[in-house]
Amino acid sequence: MPIYFNTVHHVDLRQAAWFSALPWFMMAVLGYAAGAVSDMLIKKGVSVTYTRKIMQTIGFVGPAICLLGLNAAKNPSVASAWLTAALGLSSFSHSGFLVNFQEVAPRYAGVLHGMSNTAGTLAAILGTVGAGFFVQKMGSFRGFILLTSLLYLFCALFWDIFATGEQVEFDAVA
Repeated sequence: MPIYFNTVHHVDLRQAAWFSALPWFMMAVLGYAAGAVSDMLIKKGVSVTYTRKIMQTIGFVGPAICLLGLNAAKNPSVASAWLTAALGLSSFSHSGFLVNFQEVAPRYAGVLHGMSNTAGTLAAILGTVGAGFFVQKMGSFRGFILLTSLLYLFCALFWDIFATGEQVEFDAVA
């Protein structure tokens, strides 16, 4: 984020650090709100599957839209607001896929979470390196931000089609 603010909006790197801290704070705050909303929906009788799909959709479609806004931002304050909204809304996915492991496979939740976390970490490492190459090759962040937005939308659609909140019996004998 500091490199984005420095490169695109010509913000001094020391000041860019402040622009980069606020989104993570918002993510923490909205993460708690998302958990409360998720619990409330389930208590009101909304199915676990539908609740997880709602949370995940907010957690992916929200940031996708915000990243499009980020691409259009003309100054660092507006860019920071879009980025803050994007990370804040992404925290809703913690009440989507992240808790889904315990519901789908309580016996294997730890293993599934570990596999998911490993895949996510590898994607983050490759994504960071890839973003650098992409931005260097294309000459701007715009294409990379657009690609990220499209990936968010595709993943939201995939989740909404295939996800479940119902327990899967992996050990059932056929």
